[in-house]
Amino acid sequence: MTEAEFKAELKNLRCGYLFFGGEDYLKYVYSKEVAKRILDGTFDEFNHIILYAEDFSPASLSQAISAFPMMADKKLVEVRGVDYTSLKKDVWEALDDVLSTLSENDHTILIIRADNDCFNAGKLPDYPSEQYKILAKYLTPVEFEFPSPARLKSWVLRHFADNGITADPSISDKLVTVCGHDMWVLSNEIDKLSNYAKMNERTTVTGNDIDNVSARTIEYEDFQLTNALLDKNKSLVFETLYRQKSSHEPPMAILSSVVKMFSEIVLVEALYSAGNNKKQISQSLKMHEFKVGKYLRFITSEKPKKLIRALELCSEADIKSKSQSNLTSYIAVERLISALCALFCR
Repeated sequence: MTEAEFKAELKNLRCGYLFFGGEDYLKYVYSKEVAKRILDGTFDEFNHIILYAEDFSPASLSQAISAFPMMADKKLVEVRGVDYTSLKKDVWEALDDVLSTLSENDHTILIIRADNDCFNAGKLPDYPSEQYKILAKYLTPVEFEFPSPARLKSWVLRHFADNGITADPSISDKLVTVCGHDMWVLSNEIDKLSNYAKMNERTTVTGNDIDNVSARTIEYEDFQLTNALLDKNKSLVFETLYRQKSSHEPPMAILSSVVKMFSEIVLVEALYSAGNNKKQISQSLKMHEFKVGKYLRFITSEKPKKLIRALELCSEADIKSKSQSNLTSYIAVERLISALCALFCR
């Protein structure tokens, strides 16, 4: 089930759901929506049971499912923060038994919120993982994918509007560039910018507000460097590298961002050559479609041999820099960037 399909189902909820997929923020938002539908504010502390990782076990879940709601027809049970990739076989067997009782307890609605880095769904729909198959026997799976760039842009503007603030579409682009694609981060930054504008008696947000108020992602400068490489903008590449060196950015941090990018590019190229489209690559690598699209634009303009050569250069620089001081590591980084520019920026 997709997010859109689940949104339509909110009026008539089933007994259990598995929230999984890349975008954890949307799982949080829709959990709140389900709570609004079920709880009336009277006995919420009894009718909204949340099991966190430290409280979770098949036994505690069984008790939560079977307990009757207080002065209400339904109650909500949520499981949050469990690392499903680390559960032992006997726990999975016990969990299978517990979930099989869910249909007998129609007074309970269960949501298992599986964080993106704590759950492996396998390659859907053809090759689901064993953990996915066990949970999907009893729960309706709802996949919350990373939003497309267009949808993310629309969401940013809508979030501003919900706060009573208007923003030009270019503001959405800049905010995503500066703060990244994480919807948790963006939500906090939008609220912060909205309050800042209101404090200054304005109902609009400007690009200067983002410069003055928003917290740049730790990798913001790294993104500038790698983006400049992707754009084959040689002057911006060296301008950014000089700025990073002047601000004493650790050379290994600069190097790792470049190595990571070309490692990902080679993976994307392999999947693309095997016939996968952007969405399939995004799902396979758990990588945002926006990033996959940027890589594909770069890949389709270059020969595969050059991409492999770039990764070899990155590997050589990585090996050299690990046994050197910061000063000589900077030299290794500068030589790598020069070699990459010679390879791609002609």
